[in-house]
Amino acid sequence: MTGPPVGVILLTPLLPEGEKLLDSAIRIALALVAGFIVQRLLFLLVGRVEAFIVRAGRGSTQARQRARTLGQILRNLCTVTVMGAVVIRSLAVLGWDVRPLLAGAGILGVALGFGAQTLVRDVIAGLFILAEDQYAVGDLIEVNGRPATVEVITVRSTTLRDFNGHLYFVPNGEMRIVVNRSRGWARLAVDVSVPPDEDIERALAACEKVADSVNHDPAWRGRLLDPVQVWGVEGLSGTEALIRLVVRAEPGAGAPETARELRRRIVRAFADTRLRLGQREVTIQPAPPDAGGSRTVGTA
Repeated sequence: MTGPPVGVILLTPLLPEGEKLLDSAIRIALALVAGFIVQRLLFLLVGRVEAFIVRAGRGSTQARQRARTLGQILRNLCTVTVMGAVVIRSLAVLGWDVRPLLAGAGILGVALGFGAQTLVRDVIAGLFILAEDQYAVGDLIEVNGRPATVEVITVRSTTLRDFNGHLYFVPNGEMRIVVNRSRGWARLAVDVSVPPDEDIERALAACEKVADSVNHDPAWRGRLLDPVQVWGVEGLSGTEALIRLVVRAEPGAGAPETARELRRRIVRAFADTRLRLGQREVTIQPAPPDAGGSRTVGTA
C-alpha cells in the first residue's frame, strides 16, 4: 500500500485543504489586484507632487531634477510598502500566523538600524537635501573649503567634480556645511594696487571711469545686479595703496568674467593715462640649512 507523495505531505500543513484552497486563491488574487490599484493611485499622487515641484520652480532645470529624484524615491518606497502588505495579507489568507513574522521583522529592522547607522544617516540627510533644495545638479558648491560642481545627487550620496576634473563621491551625511555659489547673487571685489607716490586722485578717477564704462556697456550691464562701485582706498602700506571696486552680479561663471573684464579695462585705462600699477612685496622663506639658501626680500 502506497501513500501520497512526499511533496504533498510537506505542503499539506502549509496550504488549506479542498474548497478552502480555491477560496484562498481567490482572496489572494483580490489582494494582488487591490495592491496594484493602490500602487497606481500612489504613483498618480507622486506624479502630482512632481508636477507641483516643477510649477513651484517655474519649470527650471533644478526643479525638474529635484522632482525626478524625489519621484523616483517615493515610487520605490510605495512599491516596497505595497508589496510587503500584499505578501503579509497572502500569508494570513493561507492560514499562517503572521504575528511572529511581524515581530521578527521588527527585531531584524532594529538590528539593521544599529548595524547601518551611517547608511540611515546618509539617507535621511539626502532626503533633507532634496526636500530643502539645498543644491542641485550643475550648482557650484564648496564643501570643506573645496569648490566643486554637482554632477549627480542620490538619496545616499552626492557626486562632485572639481576644477582639475577629479571626481568625488561624498556621503550625504558628511555634507555638514555646504556653500552654494550658484544661488542668488555673488559679490566680487577687484583690488587695484597703486604705488604710494602715484597720484591717488587720478587713479581713483581712472577707476571711476572704468566702472562707469562697464555700467553702461550693454554687453555687461545685463550681468550686473547693481552698478559697479568704487569704494576708494581700502588699504595702505609702504609699497602700495589698494583701491577697491565692488560688483554684485549673477552667480556662476558670469561674476568672475565681469571681474576679469574690470581688471582688463583698468590695466588699459592706467596705460592710457600713464599711471603705474603697484608692485607687491614678495617674501621668500629661508631654505633648509643643508640647501645653502637664505631669506630674500624683493618686489614683483
